[in-house]
Amino acid sequence: MIYFDNAATTFPKPVQVINSMKRAVTEYGGNPGRAGHALSLKTAEAVFEARGKCADFFEAEIEHTIFTLNCTHALNMAIKGIVPVLAKQSVSGGLPSADGVHFVISDLEHNAVARPVHSLSKTGSITYSIAKSFDDDSQTIKSFESQINAKTKAVVCTAASNVTGKIMPYSKIAELCQKRGICFILDAAQCGGVIPIKIGNGINFICCSGHKGLYGPMGTGLLITDGKYRLKTFIEGGTGSNSSTLEQPNDLPDRFESGTINTPGGVAV
Repeated sequence: MIYFDNAATTFPKPVQVINSMKRAVTEYGGNPGRAGHALSLKTAEAVFEARGKCADFFEAEIEHTIFTLNCTHALNMAIKGIVPVLAKQSVSGGLPSADGVHFVISDLEHNAVARPVHSLSKTGSITYSIAKSFDDDSQTIKSFESQINAKTKAVVCTAASNVTGKIMPYSKIAELCQKRGICFILDAAQCGGVIPIKIGNGINFICCSGHKGLYGPMGTGLLITDGKYRLKTFIEGGTGSNSSTLEQPNDLPDRFESGTINTPGGVAV
């Protein structure tokens, strides 16, 4: 069989990934960060090592590297989590105003971006507009500039289209956002592991699948942050830290990793 569907998920997986998953279910039987016994500590060390490798790959801080279920999960966390933060920057009569939060997305966005953004607009949480993409990158940049207004607080853009393969000038868009003080969320589902991508230089969040260009198993993803914005959580629960309080921990990555993580997937990414 000749496999051509790598944009959906890569196959076959490298033998190193298979061996890592096998090792995770045969050797790392403890719940990481949830106990003090040897097996839990051994598993936590394996997860920490894997997290460190992912952080190094995107030139991120290890605590700013969060395991997710997939890229869609990461994008929803970033998009929905940033809105309350940005609303606080748009104050009307002393109260946060969602009317002051405007998003710009491209016309090549996957539904993992388009649907949550549209859903937020239906509830009145944000407004948004769509920038056009062109073969000429300079025209694409101009289109983004034309959609940015005084209320634009965030830009969400794919690094590359899953439909056309078009690579967007995301570095230039990030520079534009940095100059304007706009939060930039990058959907790296198709490019993570394929072309060099790193956090910073205007990129505030990288959302990435673990099972495509990184060749990990399905059910894995990453949310990388530069630490500038403290996202609001939309999932709260047990984190293995600060268990005596009802407040969700502020420390990363615990803040966004409620519940037992996918240890075999994380170790194998």
